[in-house]
Amino acid sequence: RQLPHSHTNSLLYFFHLLFSILSISWCVLSDAEEQKCLDLAGNATVRNVRGALQCVRGLNTRDCMEKIKNGTADAASMFADDIYAAGLCHGLELAAGESHNGVDGINYYVVVIARRSSSDLSLLEMHERSSCHPGIRTTVGWTVPIGYLVNTSQISVGEQCNFPRAVGNFFGYSCVPGVKDPQHDPRGNNPKNLCEACIGDENDRHICANNHRERHYGEAGALRCVAENLGDVAFVKHTTVYDNLDGKNQDSWALDLELEDLKLLCPDGGEADTDMYERCHLAAVPTKAVVVRLQDKCRVWKYLERLQNVFGNATEGFSLFSSAGYGESDLLFSDATHHLQRVLGSYTSWLGPTYTKMLQAFECEGKCVSVCQSVLKESGGLEECILLCVCVCVCVCVCVCVCVHCSCSYYCIFPLTGFC
Repeated sequence: RQLPHSHTNSLLYFFHLLFSILSISWCVLSDAEEQKCLDLAGNATVRNVRGALQCVRGLNTRDCMEKIKNGTADAASMFADDIYAAGLCHGLELAAGESHNGVDGINYYVVVIARRSSSDLSLLEMHERSSCHPGIRTTVGWTVPIGYLVNTSQISVGEQCNFPRAVGNFFGYSCVPGVKDPQHDPRGNNPKNLCEACIGDENDRHICANNHRERHYGEAGALRCVAENLGDVAFVKHTTVYDNLDGKNQDSWALDLELEDLKLLCPDGGEADTDMYERCHLAAVPTKAVVVRLQDKCRVWKYLERLQNVFGNATEGFSLFSSAGYGESDLLFSDATHHLQRVLGSYTSWLGPTYTKMLQAFECEGKCVSVCQSVLKESGGLEECILLCVCVCVCVCVCVCVCVHCSCSYYCIFPLTGFC
């Protein structure tokens, strides 16, 4: 017997809603990441993982933020700086975060390395000292150390929000690879002393280049800068020393350097051995996390939990936390991921107060800040909003309710079991 037209529409509507509940669309940024996403979707279907995974191509991280915000995509894995922008500028939140080597939420520590022979150094008195940075606009080499200097009132950027000028006026000389590139210095006004500790390549070319042709580029390059006495301090990850000493780096500067030659400078003005990074660091930078819309936190986590249970510790076949065979690393998730953990709090709770404060030091640069603040002010918060709910019941003993937030574009979809 043919169902009445109204019943048919109700059934179609129900199954459309049910599919949207059970499916997750993931924003990917490269061919390799898209292929891994498609392979994950196929393997999940074969293994009968409840739900469906779709792969959506994004132009860049900011494009993925926009897609998640407007509903074109549901989720994407992002680094800490991007998480902050996604939360601040787009009102997005986190469903899950990576845990590396069983240490929940910590990716690495940003530390300050100095020569042990430098007895008069203190992070509270760095004016006119020389500094070595892995690169301009990097978390390790710029965001964290410059944020620290701003928050400790050692530098002030003023109303013009000119960080390179403030940093150049503060340090005697530095190596900040890329600081004179047109992308970061369109008017050519960035201070020249921010490149005076750079050395370029073996032919004295490409000085201050934002790539490995500059021999003081990157974390190994920043450490080399200190080892060669061209800088008083280097801003690096806590693992940088161990990645380059004891024969792991065969360059002459590294072979001549001993662990005992180095020390850490602490934010309180003290110093410590290089293995004391857990208590002597500028910031603990959190791992990557999965960015979602607020109302999708639970839905996305539940799906990720099911994927993790099947593919998280796989030794054969598809592995959720491995990019082997795709030609790139850290696809969908970091290859160093031990497991995913649920994020119940806000994105700022994941970032942590210290790291969040350092990011806030750069808010004068953000074009989206005033926009975000005005949107939040107009919305009045979720508690003050009115929800319009429509419930559709079909003859499969399930009612589906759709709630639409009329003023903040907030919506949720949830199934209710019961009798028709």
